[in-house]
Amino acid sequence: MKRTVTAAPDANGYTSTELDHLTGMADRLNQAGGALATLQTQWILTNQAIRRTMPGLPALPCTQAAVPPPGHARLPLDLMVTFCSGQAQACEDLRTRLQSVADRLTKAYGLYSQAESFMEKLMDSLISTAVTLFQPIAPYMLGTIGLSLGAARLTGNLDASQFQEFLETTAGIHQPLLAAAASDLTSDHHDPIGRLVTGPGLLVPFVLAHLQGDRLTMDPVQPQGKGLGEAHDIATALRNLESLGSCQDGIPYATIAVQRYREADGKDRWLVYIPGTSSHLDSPIGWCQNIQLMSDKASVRDSAASLRLVDQAMREAGVRPDDPVSLVGHSQGGIVAATMASDLSNRYHFDHIVTVGSPIAHRQIGSSTWVTSVEMREELVSSLDGADNPSRPNQLTVKGRAGGPPPPGGSRTGRTVTTAGPGKESTHGMAYQRAAWADARDQNSPAVRRQDDHFAHAIEGDLQETRYYRGRLQR
Repeated sequence: MKRTVTAAPDANGYTSTELDHLTGMADRLNQAGGALATLQTQWILTNQAIRRTMPGLPALPCTQAAVPPPGHARLPLDLMVTFCSGQAQACEDLRTRLQSVADRLTKAYGLYSQAESFMEKLMDSLISTAVTLFQPIAPYMLGTIGLSLGAARLTGNLDASQFQEFLETTAGIHQPLLAAAASDLTSDHHDPIGRLVTGPGLLVPFVLAHLQGDRLTMDPVQPQGKGLGEAHDIATALRNLESLGSCQDGIPYATIAVQRYREADGKDRWLVYIPGTSSHLDSPIGWCQNIQLMSDKASVRDSAASLRLVDQAMREAGVRPDDPVSLVGHSQGGIVAATMASDLSNRYHFDHIVTVGSPIAHRQIGSSTWVTSVEMREELVSSLDGADNPSRPNQLTVKGRAGGPPPPGGSRTGRTVTTAGPGKESTHGMAYQRAAWADARDQNSPAVRRQDDHFAHAIEGDLQETRYYRGRLQR
């Protein structure tokens, strides 16, 4: 099965003045298109007037004479008709190009009101209002939904494709329902989910001591194949991240990759890859660590084995406090990246982080660190924070949407992803996230380009080495 993924960058990174300027530019392009349409109509009418005149001209005395009388000339009417037709077509072509530029401009900046239909926006607003009004029973609603889905899954009445269909149908209520449920269970309305998971997060070390073990070990490993290549931009970094997370080239699960780039002046720059959650029992990037990382308390977050693994790998690789560091993480890896940029900013110089499918809305990241986030509308994971990502000049969130199969002959917009089976699959995977970023990049949005250019500068230089560190939890 093939699905088309489209994306729209949000308005983060732009002031209201800039957005007003861009909106005005698009309006002026549309106005110019309207003027060209009027001009095209005039050329068409002129063409028609000449054609109506042509049949009667041979009957005039001046046209019947072998030599035109003084003061008269034979007009090249055929050429005039052709010229008028050409001018009308030129107006049409230019009008179409201006309209296309205006449409792409508004879409690229997230200003196009038709990016989502009016009815969908209205329904999302009504749902959010309803969830707020019924906040006291939101936990019971969420619990009932969870139990129903669990029972259907256990009894074989719900497969993965049907579950994904459910997530896509209810995408508009993920964040408000989670936020309302958490707010009703805790007094913290800024980060209710973070406050809610703090209690369980405090218990995680005790659970790990009996199930996984609480002793983190880290060993250097080498891929059996060529391993990760040099990254030049966000797209190639995401490709490397997908290779790392899918354990290609014999790379073990729960492995952190650290690349060192060196500039001509000898300055080192670092790029760290952090994969998503691994279900292996001895993985330090496991399910329990997600609970710790989502806490609103830094002490709970920083005790997560996944964060400690990345910190240890960076120190082992030789990252110095003043070296520019960029982090790229998927799912839990993105939460680790955002948490390190928030909590360990006094230990490292974080230049740029890229999160993919990660709930990071409540991480307080310093203004000097650039943040690029990619999220899919239909997946639940990135909505677990119950809020949208912050808006600031150097932070951008690209939101992707998975649609139906591309039309015959291919899709004119969007990127195509081929699913593993005949039904729908989770859009949380890297294939969908990469497609969303690629579509956003195709739109040539300056907001996206500015993020990509900064990331490329952050890892400027020649790749010197890539080190791999496998983490394990032991008793």
